[in-house]
Amino acid sequence: MKETRFGWLGESRREALLALISSEVAAWSSEWWVHHASADVDARGGEHHRFTTQGPKPFVSPSPSGSLAMFLGSKGFDGIGRHLAGTVDEEDTGWARRMGEDALDDLAQRIFRRAGVTELSTLSESSASLDVGRTDLGAGVVAIALGRLEWVLAVDRQLADRLVPPRAIQPVGLTSRQSALDGVPLRVSAVIDFGSVNLTHLSDLRVGEILVGDRKLEEALQLHVEGHGAVAKGYLRRLGSQRAVMLDSAHSQERYTS
Repeated sequence: MKETRFGWLGESRREALLALISSEVAAWSSEWWVHHASADVDARGGEHHRFTTQGPKPFVSPSPSGSLAMFLGSKGFDGIGRHLAGTVDEEDTGWARRMGEDALDDLAQRIFRRAGVTELSTLSESSASLDVGRTDLGAGVVAIALGRLEWVLAVDRQLADRLVPPRAIQPVGLTSRQSALDGVPLRVSAVIDFGSVNLTHLSDLRVGEILVGDRKLEEALQLHVEGHGAVAKGYLRRLGSQRAVMLDSAHSQERYTS
């Protein structure tokens, strides 16, 4: 039993699939359509609801490597053949049907060959499988227009994966803790506990006055890291013309939350 996969193709893969099918349609049209003109050939992304739930059954070409379906609406092979031949003669539809059938078979086989599929089958009118034309199941749907002639081509997820294979996810190498931390700036503040002073000493302070606290000069200060609070205790020192702190003890820095 075939496994049904849920999930849309990613945007980049949809664009690649559309470009591939558009290229094949343009080359195919130049060989089959008597009035071929590049400006009149269009292929664009489509949705499935409008054409899979209404109208005649599609023409399907199944294979073990995926399936392709053509939703022609009311046109049929003969309508396709007359348009390609540039005629509106409806008296003898046999030749038009053969031409339309051969032309669409050729288009389907071109796409299968691009997917590397060698076991090919001709198009036949039948009910499409669940995942042909369903973009929510990963199918690729393309609305094709040759001048005023329009129809829809759809490939299932299995064939789409062969046409535009998903890229393998490259493993990301881990780096050492030291390398990860190297070069990361962090603001550190040294906080001195000045102690308490008499409130009257603060009421009329002037520039140049000296405020004396009740802590000793050699008492430890606290090191604070921005966003983490106090992380260590130390003592104020000087290294040349720069301030320095000699660490005395550290607080726990690792905190884990569930």
